[in-house]
Amino acid sequence: MVGVVLVAHSAGLAAETAELARGIAGREAPVAAAGGTGDGGLGVSIDRIEAAVREVDGGDGVLLIPDLGSSVLTARLLEEP
Repeated sequence: MVGVVLVAHSAGLAAETAELARGIAGREAPVAAAGGTGDGGLGVSIDRIEAAVREVDGGDGVLLIPDLGSSVLTARLLEEP
């Protein structure tokens, strides 16, 4: 199953959106949140995105869904050729 990582500038937004997705798709759905910075602020952390990818990667690939701007650019840093 393909995993999904929701990338947002806000940890709360990412977490609540992931919870909504799991509520719709089922508790077992491989959905993870990657939002905010390491110090709890607004922003995007490549480390958080990488950790979320590892969490949901079941071998079939992972879809990154960013909110806007720099989250798109940061998510693209993890693209495979």
